[in-house]
Amino acid sequence: MKILFITPYLPSETSGHAGAQLIFRNIKMLASQHTIILSTFVNSVDMAEIHDLEKLGVTVIPVLYERNRRGLGGIIKGIIQNFFPLIKSILGLDIFFIAKYNRRKMKQAVIKSCANFKPDLIQIEYNVMHHFAGFLPNIPKVLSQHDISTKVYFRGSLNAGTGRSRRRNARLFKIAKRLEFGWMKKFDKIITVTEEDKQFCISNWQNLPAIEVIPPQVHVNDFKVEKNRNEICFIGSFNREPNLQALEILLDEIIPRVKNNNPEILLKIAGKYLPEKLINKVDTTDGANYFGFVQDIDTFVASSTLFVAPIFIGAGLKMKLTHSLACGTPVLTTPIGAEGINIGPENGLWIEKTPDALSEKCFELVKNEVELEQTGIRGKKEVNRFFSPQSVNEKLNTLYGTLI
Repeated sequence: MKILFITPYLPSETSGHAGAQLIFRNIKMLASQHTIILSTFVNSVDMAEIHDLEKLGVTVIPVLYERNRRGLGGIIKGIIQNFFPLIKSILGLDIFFIAKYNRRKMKQAVIKSCANFKPDLIQIEYNVMHHFAGFLPNIPKVLSQHDISTKVYFRGSLNAGTGRSRRRNARLFKIAKRLEFGWMKKFDKIITVTEEDKQFCISNWQNLPAIEVIPPQVHVNDFKVEKNRNEICFIGSFNREPNLQALEILLDEIIPRVKNNNPEILLKIAGKYLPEKLINKVDTTDGANYFGFVQDIDTFVASSTLFVAPIFIGAGLKMKLTHSLACGTPVLTTPIGAEGINIGPENGLWIEKTPDALSEKCFELVKNEVELEQTGIRGKKEVNRFFSPQSVNEKLNTLYGTLI
């Protein structure tokens, strides 16, 4: 079977972006069974990593689109580059983060890919790429919804950290609920990564395409790292509001309370794009350390005693949590953070609903580090069973079989 993937950024195991890792792992797995063509947006720094996909036999059609520009000059270039999406967003006609991906060069690349390779099936990753489904020829199309925008903004309207942020999310929620149904109707099948996301879609829109739940696969090399006593960790890309809010809750509410009972507790933080304001807050928070982007993130997480994730907004499956469990590090999170991860406290996943309860549970768990480490070993086995590549492979190929 020939499958054309269309993605908003280059799939990569080493990017530090969970979505890029998810797509890379699926493409790597499928490339041994099918012919894979990839039309993808790339930054200029990504070009060297294309070879990793080509070694798997993947035909890559890159479309240059610079993002995450820094500095005043970068901001000005970004405004010029995205002028029309910005206007549509201001007028309430679209969501900027989604409208900005509607690029003429990608449309041309997709049309050329269909003409040259004649794919049997098209899989579009993320709803930000829905623009490239409406004009495609009569080929079965699948949308992989890594998260549901309407759900993200709905939760942000209730639980974002400031009144201004809640009002912004409320406005975006109204726009997303009006538009997202139309995005999904362009496709023959929808993939969500959690049952909760599927049920949200069903309860908010009627007559959607059939929705299949296919979680991301987890892959961590089997290795042994000694745990560092009293060290807890949090990782994430800090250009995303759920991660920013979670870190602020850790710094403002959880760590001070835990340190009152255990002065030796340390919080390790890793990830890209942390704003200067939060870097300064980390520097002035007793026991907190920010390490930036960490290349060997497996060891960083595996050496920690506990992963604490006070996530109160967002949607989809939080791959940082399954990754932590796969590294043998138990997780303490919220009901929203745990969506799609059907693992209980006996296997290393604890759920609390408030910052106060998270603080108390964190102190209680870290007191029993030997027991916590044994729980992490059980959690590693469970997460590898539930999110195995074999299971994901079977579900994807079954879905494709219903369309071809």
